[in-house]
Amino acid sequence: MVTQQRPVFYMQTDGKAKAKKILLVDDDIDLLMLLERKLQKTGYIIESAASMPEAEYVFTLFKPDLVLLDINVAGDDGRQLCWKIKNTGDNRNAKVILMSGYNYSINKQLLFGADDYVAKPFQSEFLLQRITSRLNNEQPSQGFLPEMGTLVTEAKQA
Repeated sequence: MVTQQRPVFYMQTDGKAKAKKILLVDDDIDLLMLLERKLQKTGYIIESAASMPEAEYVFTLFKPDLVLLDINVAGDDGRQLCWKIKNTGDNRNAKVILMSGYNYSINKQLLFGADDYVAKPFQSEFLLQRITSRLNNEQPSQGFLPEMGTLVTEAKQA
């Protein structure tokens, strides 16, 4: 049974609820577009970047609540950006979820300050659960890896 994920909102000083902001960083444009659509439908405010310099620029202006960051973006190491986000600037509280199609040690990724790690390919519902959990400040569970299905497969069926 698939449960619909609800977006996380926070209260502004005027008492109105506002959707959380997510920055997507990946050099796979098709995946970026697919994730953008899925997360916008869920109610999040989305910006995306396809390179590390672009990601740093957008991060500074957009001030996201969460960054979904591929480890390898156009030859650059996303873990470096993760470390920068967590250790410099005025938006250190942003959550970072690292993702990769390579077989990396989860514990090693968390050493860079990441709040979570997701292995590609992943089911979209699995990713939504991880995002919602991080935005709600819940701790990662031990079940990091999905059993079956991929976001790309789901996109072709849609």
